[in-house]
Amino acid sequence: AEYRKQWYQRRVRGVSNFQHYFKRINLSMKLDLSNRSLTHLCTSDIAATVKHLDLSRNQLKEISRVLQKLKTLESLDLSENQIAFLSSELKCLRFLKTLILKKNTIKSVAIDFGASQSLQTLNMAGNRLPEMPLQFTMLTRLVHLNLGGNCITAVPSNISQLECLEYLYLGGNRIICLPSEMGLLDRLSALYLHNNHIQHIPADFRHLRGLRTLTLHKNNLQSLPRGLMALKKLESLTIRQNPLVQDFVRTLPAGPPSLQEVAGRTIKNQDIPYSCETLPRPLVEYLDSAKRCVNPQCDCVYFDTRIQEVEFVDFCGLYRVPLHHYLCTASHSTQGEGETTTSSDRLRRVLLG
Repeated sequence: AEYRKQWYQRRVRGVSNFQHYFKRINLSMKLDLSNRSLTHLCTSDIAATVKHLDLSRNQLKEISRVLQKLKTLESLDLSENQIAFLSSELKCLRFLKTLILKKNTIKSVAIDFGASQSLQTLNMAGNRLPEMPLQFTMLTRLVHLNLGGNCITAVPSNISQLECLEYLYLGGNRIICLPSEMGLLDRLSALYLHNNHIQHIPADFRHLRGLRTLTLHKNNLQSLPRGLMALKKLESLTIRQNPLVQDFVRTLPAGPPSLQEVAGRTIKNQDIPYSCETLPRPLVEYLDSAKRCVNPQCDCVYFDTRIQEVEFVDFCGLYRVPLHHYLCTASHSTQGEGETTTSSDRLRRVLLG
């Protein structure tokens, strides 16, 4: 019995030491130096074997050369520092998969990523980039790219080289036009383009067959390409606060109907028979041109005087799109109960993100 007790104790100690050993290994692989008011880095601060390094929320003004020695680094977070320039210290990190540099003051990028072709996630949101750096288009394994909240005015045409890209965030910039080559990003599932100055969506967007989310609100869009409606996987589309929507929701006041229209409506609505034998041919043709009110609760007709209205129609149960239609009178509006006819209220009710 004593022998079995000693054997059991040795085994427990062995397991404990084994777990402690692996705990030390895991600690050496991940290092959190965030929120420590660091202004510079020392070689002694970081083990060469670290794989995940968090340096966010410090006071670093440049990317330290110490990082060049971290050959096994896979994830680096430098967000919320004071970095203004993206230099070449990172190009030696050939295993780097995630690079986060959001909320700095970066204005330019002078880095040739070189061996860093393993990069899959790049987040540089909330900086001061005036353009999308061409160097980023060489990161052919990139899956997630976030450049939101910069000062970017244009997207380079060779963005099509990012064949693995699934998530692209360009919201909150100053983009005016988009290259048609973006339609070649056939793996893209989420595209954020809201809060820019975009005036036109390329027709080639119809090729983004994997797209599930597309945000276009707060731009200068006058129209949308028909091909967007053919994207079967699209689940979320936002288009509010564009001239496109504002023009649609503007109800035009109708003037008083003419005596001819009043008489014509009476004849059609009361099913009064008429023919070329009883009326002149021009009046018969006029009566035959009557149009039915689109309100399903109304059987009336109209001719020239009508109410122009917009109804936001659920498209395949996924999102709502504006549909132009005409009513015989304003009282026959198809808006739901309690829904106001003012443009601002109608816009708030639109489920477009």
